[in-house]
Amino acid sequence: MPNGRIEPAVKKPSSEERASIQDVQKASKELKARIAEAKGRNDMPLDSALGNPNWEKNAADGHLDVHDDDD
Repeated sequence: MPNGRIEPAVKKPSSEERASIQDVQKASKELKARIAEAKGRNDMPLDSALGNPNWEKNAADGHLDVHDDDD
């Protein structure tokens, strides 16, 4: 090594540690699946107020406009 430092030896995980790692990986996959499912349930349909393609046409008459206060 150019700087004279000694790299620590890489320790192989024990069987308990491997089982723990596998448990964490399994929990991670389950959590990712639950997150994906929750995101799917929160998808808004196209006819909602945010996704309605006719919203601008329906609001064009000005009934949603806020009038300025006269000073």
